[in-house]
Amino acid sequence: MAGVTAPNVPVLAPASTAPARRRAAPVAAAVLSLAAAWVHFAYVGPHLRQWWAYGAFFLAAGVGQALFAPLVLRRPRAWLIAVGIAGNVAIVGMYVLSRTAGPPLGPHARVPERAGVVDLATTAAEIALVGVLLTMLGGRSRRWVLNLLLAAGVLLWALRLSGRLP
Repeated sequence: MAGVTAPNVPVLAPASTAPARRRAAPVAAAVLSLAAAWVHFAYVGPHLRQWWAYGAFFLAAGVGQALFAPLVLRRPRAWLIAVGIAGNVAIVGMYVLSRTAGPPLGPHARVPERAGVVDLATTAAEIALVGVLLTMLGGRSRRWVLNLLLAAGVLLWALRLSGRLP
């Protein structure tokens, strides 16, 4: 087959998936945030009957997550993404605390609650939301947020190991 050459066929480069990912991440973040907000709204009543502050916490969490969804779709700026990460990490932290040591205040203070399917699924959605939000940050901002999360985790472990946290 010496002297035979392949026909001159143009090679098409694969389309970049980066723009599609940039559009998909805010949509995924909004859906996860709305799902968590919906659950928080659904449980305001039962928590309000236990104690007004428990209900207020669920209402505030639901409102924050519901308002975050259109904002992250419209203007996914680094500061907004950082606020979303901080808010959802705080909610997940309160969930873990309430299931391991009990809520810090109120009539059920220091009495651990049982974990249920709905609250575990909601917490998983919030953790997934934090992951999606981290992918939306640029390199430098992502490093800062990850370093802050790591430092907070180390601080919590140190407080726990020293006996200052239950």
